Amino acid sequence: MLSPRGTEQPKSEVNEFSAEIQTAVRAELEMMLMAPFFAQSNRCKSFLSYVVLQTLSGNASQLKERTIGISVFGRANDYDTGETSIVRVTANEVRKRIGQYYRESEIAHPIQIELPRGSYVPEFKVQPLRRNRTAGEPTALIGSSHQVVSAVDIPVSQIPVPTMPLAFDLDLRDEPASGAPVAPGKHRDRRTLAYLAALILLLASAATILGVWRFRTPNPKGPQVWEPFAHSNSPVLLCIDTHDLHLPTATSSPDGQSFVDLVLHKQIISLDDAAVLSSMAAVLGNKGIPFRVVGAEQTSLTEFRRQPVILIGAIDNKWTIRLTQNLRYRIQISNAPGSGSNKEPIASIVDSEHPDNSAWTVDLSVPYGAWKNDYAVVARMDDPTTGVPVLIEAGLGNDGSVAASELVVSGALVPALANEPLCKNKSNFEAVIGTDIIDTRPGPPHILRMNCW
Repeated sequence: MLSPRGTEQPKSEVNEFSAEIQTAVRAELEMMLMAPFFAQSNRCKSFLSYVVLQTLSGNASQLKERTIGISVFGRANDYDTGETSIVRVTANEVRKRIGQYYRESEIAHPIQIELPRGSYVPEFKVQPLRRNRTAGEPTALIGSSHQVVSAVDIPVSQIPVPTMPLAFDLDLRDEPASGAPVAPGKHRDRRTLAYLAALILLLASAATILGVWRFRTPNPKGPQVWEPFAHSNSPVLLCIDTHDLHLPTATSSPDGQSFVDLVLHKQIISLDDAAVLSSMAAVLGNKGIPFRVVGAEQTSLTEFRRQPVILIGAIDNKWTIRLTQNLRYRIQISNAPGSGSNKEPIASIVDSEHPDNSAWTVDLSVPYGAWKNDYAVVARMDDPTTGVPVLIEAGLGNDGSVAASELVVSGALVPALANEPLCKNKSNFEAVIGTDIIDTRPGPPHILRMNCW
């Protein structure tokens, strides 16, 4: 039986969330974070994700202002909560965004996430799927210690067709408040049919998405560059490397949250990378493929799993480094920016099958005017880490990224893939690109190695 909202049950009465509820809440959280109200606010996304996941993990009692400040916003263990209000301010902003999200949402939400005022512990509210609910009947609330309780009778004709795949199956069995058993008969049969119909609809919707992203039939002409992005149901994520100036701490604001700290010092994009971004945006626009742009440091793996991704750059793009580690030609960086090393980075493309005798390297300590060559990786794959199509255009230096972009944007890559015998009937490819540098500008791109699978 549910306790009144805002009150605590004794520890002996606290139960863990069921697997069904955890799956449902996580799915709702994913949808919420993908909405515009949260997609553009990393602070609000981090806060909401943390409090929801901690609650599902049974740690609701630890959701205090200081704990959140330390875990989410990187504050010192002894920071003064009276002087730093970032947790309170963010919580209020999250509450407003949650309200906007549900007011303007046009789809059904079988379960809703709420953040009550005066608390950092979210509540999960089950939405009954029936039209004839008795007036005054309470909606079930699931707090840090509650399980779902809902008496629902859903006619098959009233089951809405989902507009996107919902990766959960709610347990909506009758549980009357009086504790009386449910009489068997036609109503139970109708509920059973309703659940089966809803499950079929959900599976069909999910299968549609998975069929597009993960189970494409290999093309006899070889890997396709743009086809996986053209069939996406979500805007493509253009993820570009941003550079951190690593200025002395003395120039930062006390809480590190000022515009200068977060933008002018840490979200620097080189002109060459901006040119690559512009070229890619033009191609996507011409093909009618919607997209949005994010910085590598401001993007999470959770966000990557929602839509196809295009990665630009390597030296400061942690996702490029991460997603190429399992490829044959992987990018590795020694003395990476932000690693604390006093030495300049050394970037390499290493052949995993022959790591000792084949590497293409750029030493960033060499004066830029003396560079003779640059290298890049171009890859298109159905990435197993994110579960979505990924296109990588990553130069070891800026000239390599420009050369890789030229190969892709010019259309020269398509016949190269079609003419490669090893790429027939394959879906994924990776190529090592080389370019000669003359007067600090890249020459035409050359494909040095090709791998398809």
